[in-house]
Amino acid sequence: MKQLQSFVYVSTAFSNCDRKHIEEKFYDPVFSDEETVTLLQHSQRNEQVLLLPHILERKPNTYIFTKTIAEDLVRECSGHLPMVVVRPSIVMPTQTEPFPYYSNETNSVLSVAAGIGVGLMRVLACSIDNRPDMVLGDKTANCILAASWCKAVSLEAPLVYNFVGYESPSLMRDFVRINIRNLKESKESFDKLLWVPHCMFVENTHMHFFLYYILHLLPGIFFSLAEHYSNRKPMIMKIYRKLFFLCKTVRYFIFNNWSFTNDNTKSLLLQMNSGIGNCLTSTWLLMIGTFITASCIDVSVFMFSGLLTMRTIYIRRKCTKEK
Repeated sequence: MKQLQSFVYVSTAFSNCDRKHIEEKFYDPVFSDEETVTLLQHSQRNEQVLLLPHILERKPNTYIFTKTIAEDLVRECSGHLPMVVVRPSIVMPTQTEPFPYYSNETNSVLSVAAGIGVGLMRVLACSIDNRPDMVLGDKTANCILAASWCKAVSLEAPLVYNFVGYESPSLMRDFVRINIRNLKESKESFDKLLWVPHCMFVENTHMHFFLYYILHLLPGIFFSLAEHYSNRKPMIMKIYRKLFFLCKTVRYFIFNNWSFTNDNTKSLLLQMNSGIGNCLTSTWLLMIGTFITASCIDVSVFMFSGLLTMRTIYIRRKCTKEK
């Protein structure tokens, strides 16, 4: 690949979430890619299920496990290829580009928030004293472009960029309070709104399961019977099942806090603003030179606007499928 100028691998800021402080450097994976492939090739399906907890070690799921392996592959190839890793945290809707509050993600924290917005989610397990680490979608794209440019013009550029918003002062408590209050005060009307938005937040696992059965399972059975007698396609229980597994996936990340080193990302921002990229057109330089950290954004208010947009998209899709 003689003409390759830069290769950006988009990882996640939580790829090494077994550490409380994550620096902008590579960490050793639990298993290398060769060891993982060998293990999978020489074991049966039932053996893999039994070995999975030991294989993952302190990783919460296979997604994080494979992200760590992929980063290790990038590290191995960085000696002879211009490669760089960008680690964004939880990516939220866009701020300005292509238009405000755009999001096409359906398997994230935003989907859980959308479930609350349409009235389906009545209880959620989370720690309200945590700080949600979120970044904007368009700023993440800008950071990726800037990192790609920096690696192309300088082979000595850093290899890892943590694009995070852990410096944001917003607590989960304030985040939830503002969004629920704004949802209740919203004057928007939805003909397909299933329930008035309200959600209880609990930290005890047993209490969460008890409330889940009372507030999710029983109403879900009732709605399913209503769908059956009205000759509609059963959807409610499928949605509840998807939200349950989604909440189970993100539970680890909304119950823990991490600190990050993002000096490389800040340095990249200074390079963009100092006019180092004179070789770029002014429009493109302006576009990639305006990425910022989430600490500059009122995450709670922004999240509310994005949630309304996500809720509107969700309802429109549901109405389209019914037609």
